[in-house]
Amino acid sequence: MQRDADVEIRPEQPSDFDAIDRVVGDAFLAEFGSNSEVALVRTMRARGELVADLTLVALRDEVVVGHLAMSEVTLDGRAAGGLGLAPVAVAPALQGRGVGSALIEAALARAEAAGWRFVVLLGHEHYYPRFGFEPASPRGLTGDYGDHDGWMVRALGDFDVPSGHVRYGSAFRD
Repeated sequence: MQRDADVEIRPEQPSDFDAIDRVVGDAFLAEFGSNSEVALVRTMRARGELVADLTLVALRDEVVVGHLAMSEVTLDGRAAGGLGLAPVAVAPALQGRGVGSALIEAALARAEAAGWRFVVLLGHEHYYPRFGFEPASPRGLTGDYGDHDGWMVRALGDFDVPSGHVRYGSAFRD
């Protein structure tokens, strides 16, 4: 993988929203044939479900080329210091150049520094282990998206992986 050294990572700002829509839409249309993730990000933002300091953009030459959303999740119906990483998107022309990795690494480092306990995601089981994610179900962590290797968790800092049932915010259920 070729790293793209000219990427700046920072929290999203209102002036980024249209560019974020384009990047998320293009990335998911190219990968999955759907751009429904754009509506998901908009809904999370409108409902205040995004964790502002951890919802990041990647900029190249001051243009948004990547986006990562983080939202708080509950464990057995209660706040437990957990986050859901979803979605993460990179402009198709820059995929495979380290932009997604830079976003994920920055978000995890910021989440750990802020005292969050764990992060869950639903994603490619061969991609996310490089960031310390592992299948969640064998650890006793269930969710609404089934028991498979793409349902993953990573503990942050000195915290252990919890057990219980994770639920994402309302935008994921509507």
